Amino acid sequence: MAERPLLVLPDPTAASKARRGGGGAPPPRLTPARQQQRLGPSLDRLEATFEAKRLSLQVSTTGLIPEEVLVLETVGSIEDFFKAVARIEGMEFLGEYDENDIPSDDDFSLGVQDNGGGLSGRVYLVFSDQSAFRQLRGLWLRWQRGERFSQGTTKWRDLFSQLREIRPWSAEDRLNETGVLTDWRARLEWCPEQLPCEVELWFRSEERRRAEAVEQIRVQVAQLGGSVQSEVLLEDIQYHALAVQLPMTAVQLLLDEENRSDIALIQMGEIQFIRASGQMTGRVALEESQPLTQALEAQLPITEPIVALLDGLPLQAHTALSGRLRIDDPDDFEAAYPAQHRLHGTAMASLIIWGDLHSPGEPIAQPLYVRPILQPLAPDWTERSGDGVVIVDLIHRAVRRMFEGEAGQPPAAPRVVVINLSIGIEDRPFDGALSPLARLLDWLAWKYKVLFLISAGNHPRPISLSRPWSEVKEASDEEVQAEILVSVLADARHRRLLSPAESMNGLTVGALHHDEDLMQLRDNWLDPSPFGHPSVLNAQGPGYKRSIKPELLVSGGRVALSKPIPGSATELSMPDLDAYHPGHLVATASAIAGDTNATIATRGTSNATAMLTRAAARILPTLNELRQGVGGEILSNVPDSLWLKALLVQRARWDAMSSDLVSRASVGMSARKTSEIMTRLLGFGGVDGMLLTECTPLRVTALSGGQLAKDQGAEHRFPLPPQLSGKRGLRRLAVTLSWMSPVNPRNHRWRKAHLWFKTPSSKLQIGSKKHLERSHADWQTVQRGTIQHEVFEGEKAAAFVDGDDILILVSCREDALGLSGEVPYALAVTLEVEEGIGVNDIYTEIRDRVQARIRLQERIAV
Repeated sequence: MAERPLLVLPDPTAASKARRGGGGAPPPRLTPARQQQRLGPSLDRLEATFEAKRLSLQVSTTGLIPEEVLVLETVGSIEDFFKAVARIEGMEFLGEYDENDIPSDDDFSLGVQDNGGGLSGRVYLVFSDQSAFRQLRGLWLRWQRGERFSQGTTKWRDLFSQLREIRPWSAEDRLNETGVLTDWRARLEWCPEQLPCEVELWFRSEERRRAEAVEQIRVQVAQLGGSVQSEVLLEDIQYHALAVQLPMTAVQLLLDEENRSDIALIQMGEIQFIRASGQMTGRVALEESQPLTQALEAQLPITEPIVALLDGLPLQAHTALSGRLRIDDPDDFEAAYPAQHRLHGTAMASLIIWGDLHSPGEPIAQPLYVRPILQPLAPDWTERSGDGVVIVDLIHRAVRRMFEGEAGQPPAAPRVVVINLSIGIEDRPFDGALSPLARLLDWLAWKYKVLFLISAGNHPRPISLSRPWSEVKEASDEEVQAEILVSVLADARHRRLLSPAESMNGLTVGALHHDEDLMQLRDNWLDPSPFGHPSVLNAQGPGYKRSIKPELLVSGGRVALSKPIPGSATELSMPDLDAYHPGHLVATASAIAGDTNATIATRGTSNATAMLTRAAARILPTLNELRQGVGGEILSNVPDSLWLKALLVQRARWDAMSSDLVSRASVGMSARKTSEIMTRLLGFGGVDGMLLTECTPLRVTALSGGQLAKDQGAEHRFPLPPQLSGKRGLRRLAVTLSWMSPVNPRNHRWRKAHLWFKTPSSKLQIGSKKHLERSHADWQTVQRGTIQHEVFEGEKAAAFVDGDDILILVSCREDALGLSGEVPYALAVTLEVEEGIGVNDIYTEIRDRVQARIRLQERIAV
């Protein structure tokens, strides 16, 4: 037990749910006459499309009813629009998603302005047959004539006045930005005659409809000479997909934009997307490896795993890993996994167990559970998900096997609390809608109460400067780094999160330009950012619903850039891979057979995620110790994953990093825009290597938590130390609330539960512009995910007496529809003061008052 362990606050008391702000300007609405001018031709074309499809189906004598997926784009939103869709027979609501930054025009120039200054709206997707479309046309004509709408259909009237576009889901929607065309072009150079892809279907609520859709696709694939290899159906996240092989001849036709429309498969309304197969990757290049020189002597773990790694297969015999892994490979990936290609999983396991081998720490106390989900594939033997493997299905099976078992076997790793995913889908950058894999992780996190730590994704893109290198080369390091930062910010569209980093229940991790490597950069290299700042490799947020992503920045290894040849060159890129780079030192496979002692330097968000996973593994034993102390029973009422989620974020700070970045990149920006950019770059902030497992005389962290149903509240009290009364000097209060939410896949809000905290007026006057001021991200942004982390700072003296508290009110409301039961949450509060403020031990004062209240509660309960 630590000398000053974390404290556990008394049980909270029931309270009324806090009120929330809301509202905003109403959405713009257009007149029937103007909308007829704008959208009448689109409706006519849709009617003609239905008729053409009806005639085609009559000729083919299939007996099927023609259907189309309609895309309804609005400015503003129509809440609960699915209810209006359900009133029309033959129409099925498929889903909705938000659309931001819609440019204003002559018609839609007013409305709710988003952070980017554009209009916000929503996209509704519905399946409709020809009869249902005629009913829609009837409602449109009723609106045109100014007639009253019957009960249950008035939302159609609202939609018509806000409708920006109505169109069918097209072949371009199914193919563009899915990565499949790029993947096919690359594979045509080396792949055998059959090329893989993943066909994602629209999820139909009726089993009969789903079966019909699959059968129709099988027929079309067979006519092209291909085959359907497997089917994946996950009703809980409304995901339906097929793994498909297509012959080279069919792929070449699909790559030909002019002749693509002749292929019936790509015109099928049942298909939502055709995606690249095997696109989740992890890379570690074998540069100049070197032998491990550090002694790694420590007792081997004998307990059950509490941390899992889903990645490539590690080199189990490596000196740094031997006896410390629990490999579970039911798919027998090992049989086709040569030792020299076991790179990414080896590197991640090394970081989780030891940290940076330049300065290794104590190994984690438990074996690391590893489930291989990647394989080395030709032509470059990059580790990625295999052809014919639907990655959503593979990860679902892997996690279910951990907690429920498989094929009659017991659970493989039932005590796992944290799952590391240091991999991402390169051709699935976040576009505003949750990817299937992110949806899966959110559902699994809630179902099994497990914390996913997910890498934000790397973008090793060349960095384009605003002027030639010949003009930049004589500038100072600080000026060059400022140029690089501005260029990275300007390239934000190409540096988006990679799926599944937008997951709302998980924690997403970006990299800091930091490691323990002492090497000096070569003369022809340059340092792109200050030590400890965000890495230029990072994928940037925001996440779903403009939530904070990545939440945390953790040491990810330094990146070096090559200086261009003097002249007009403007691009900076990473040096050739045959040159040794700085970065984290990790265990690696070797090109030399039997070499089990090789190491290599690596860098990126994968590393940062593994380092945070290591921190989680080392914090977990602290929770077990706290359960044995005063008030520790409350910890058993909340899943360990939520305590970890709160504690990992608790130490996140912007600190001096934000002011330095602002000075480099925010010239001419408004304060609002500057805050948005800093949040995109920093998330909740950087996390140093210090674990939050104990307190100091001047820093006190206390935990509390519980469970709330919708429209309930709970009041937590953190006692103020009398020593601090009347003292002037810097003090900082950090409050972190974590939870996981059940999900509603048909609702654009997705998370069913929204929890948040407020700090009502206390003797520290939080948020009153008197004593403590909110710093870091703004109060609205921090409430958009499933963790709220706020930091309050100030120097003004506050007068209070013994018995005064900081009050923290936690509330719960239903966000997406369907919230039932209670939602567990964890709360972490830290109060710290600077040295020289005139106090010497706030820890003892707070501890004594906390424990006295707990004992009083226990006596009352008896």
